[in-house]
Amino acid sequence: MVARHSSKRRRWPLIAFGVVLGLLLAVVLLGYVYLRSIVGLRDYEPIDDPIPIETGLEQLDVPDHMRHGMQVPLVDDKGLTNILIIGTDTRDPESHGRADAIMLLTINDKTKSLHLSSLMRGIYVSIPNDPDPAFRDFYVPLFMLNAAHTWGGPRLLLKTVQRNFRVHVTRYMQTDFGGFQTAIDRVGGVDIVLTEAEAKILNSHKEAGQADFKVGKALLNGKQALAYARIRKIDSDFNRMGRQRKVILALFDKMKSSDLTRLNDSVKALMPCVKTNLTDQEMMQFILKAPQYKGYSFDQLSLPLETYEAMKYIYDLEMYDIDWVKNINALHTFMES
Repeated sequence: MVARHSSKRRRWPLIAFGVVLGLLLAVVLLGYVYLRSIVGLRDYEPIDDPIPIETGLEQLDVPDHMRHGMQVPLVDDKGLTNILIIGTDTRDPESHGRADAIMLLTINDKTKSLHLSSLMRGIYVSIPNDPDPAFRDFYVPLFMLNAAHTWGGPRLLLKTVQRNFRVHVTRYMQTDFGGFQTAIDRVGGVDIVLTEAEAKILNSHKEAGQADFKVGKALLNGKQALAYARIRKIDSDFNRMGRQRKVILALFDKMKSSDLTRLNDSVKALMPCVKTNLTDQEMMQFILKAPQYKGYSFDQLSLPLETYEAMKYIYDLEMYDIDWVKNINALHTFMES
């Protein structure tokens, strides 16, 4: 009789361990299923081919200063993750649309930093001879950067950025800036410091609603932040790129300080507005690392460095014919800092 009681007492810890292990496995499984459901909200669209690192660039018929840039060694550091962020002006499934905003997001796990680099859409670049068949007749080998997206979507834009800026980037995330509107509302708006001209034009903007903005910090809701990011009449494309980055950085800062419920709502709001070739596994890894990224620094860069000095009329269009070696070196230093 004593032996039977002793045997039962020895089995209880095993039973308790089994129950706890089962509960833990159930939680992990539920978490995995939930993450897959969140990730599944995005528009997954892999590119038709991989983005190989180009060779033989010395044979291209390009201006000397562009050729010198292509001789700069390409950055292919495993400690860096590059994602091309593309903001478009259309949701037309029959057209790639214009790349209204082109930004390179670099995650540097060595220095615990996030770097956001704006690439002006009007930079004069060498575009690989690989447009979609429907746009073959429009293709020009030397043209402005955003034309690569118009002619070949994210695939051709990735190839163009890699060739000209000497960075290895194979992943993209594309959205209309309107996709940020709901996410911004979900986090309770974003704080933006307005200039006098920005405040004035927002007050006259119908999409901003009945507002009375003044110089200084203002809390913008989704519609107001979108109107702010699209301001283009008061200054230049350089300032407009800066406003786009400010909205993204402000949203990131707000999400970093949000509780889990609000953060979850923001991610769910953004996902259906995103088209990407990031796989399920890659997307889940980024989501799982979100708490880690809260501790990363976040800074920004705008190219070209020369601003108006590089502006020329090419094909009767304003383009920026830049010092490639100078700009590439600045970008690489920024990414690796």
